[in-house]
Amino acid sequence: MFAQFFGSFLLNEGLVTAQQLAKALDDKKNTKTRLGVLAINAGYMTAGQVEFIHQVQSTVDKRIGDIAVEMGFVTKEQVEELLSKQPQDYLILGQTLVNNGVLTNAQFEKALADYKSFNQLSEDDLNGDKTDKLDKIISDFYKVDGVDTVRYSSYLTLLFKNLIRFVGDDFTPLSASVVTCADYENMVGQKVKGDNSDAYTAICCDTDIYVKFAERFSEEKLDTADDFVNATVGEFLNLHNGLFIVNQSNEYGEEMTLEPQEFVYKTAVDFDKTTLDVPVAFSFGTVHFIVSNL
Repeated sequence: MFAQFFGSFLLNEGLVTAQQLAKALDDKKNTKTRLGVLAINAGYMTAGQVEFIHQVQSTVDKRIGDIAVEMGFVTKEQVEELLSKQPQDYLILGQTLVNNGVLTNAQFEKALADYKSFNQLSEDDLNGDKTDKLDKIISDFYKVDGVDTVRYSSYLTLLFKNLIRFVGDDFTPLSASVVTCADYENMVGQKVKGDNSDAYTAICCDTDIYVKFAERFSEEKLDTADDFVNATVGEFLNLHNGLFIVNQSNEYGEEMTLEPQEFVYKTAVDFDKTTLDVPVAFSFGTVHFIVSNL
């Protein structure tokens, strides 16, 4: 999941455009991470050294790792270590942006260092989805005046994990906003009743995006926003909320229940409680997740 928030960081820093990032997220499924990016991430080589080796490689028939060892930039053991590791998704995204000519190795090196520093992340933190680190990144990312977003972090952390698992990892979390109503072409909403409060959650988007989201989740080809599409999007929301209330019960002993869903078409829905609109930009369009009074 760090890849998605690294992408948001690049977007917010103006290093990529939304279109460039969306393309890279779609392209990265076909990307193989090269030794240079792995070495930069591990701190074994600088971007300048990687660029120099690439220049040398264009004149000789040798692998980059062999050239790097011969020049004393890395040891043979370090090369073997890098190549033996499964590359993390944020590195694959970075490699794709370099391959696409959006970032240079030097820009990637600086951006990755800035991202790690800003979020106080070590290499061990990034090797896997550590919940404590993700919770902090998410609560900081969604810090909105007047909203205790720490309360929302566990819900959103689980949401992003479920999106990756059931819909796809080609998305970028965008900044949230406090809203008083939702006015989208399609919306499926569900109340979550708890011991301390009643929350409202929803998925909203325009029709073509709504259908595409359902298509991803159902793994079926869909064309129009019909009852099946409504039921499919609703099934994802119900699945996610169900997992959330189980977690809340296991971790905090809070008993929560789900109410029947409502489907709204081209009708604005007003909220009388503090409500966050959390947009998530997929390669097929932006889906809005509504979380109210959690």
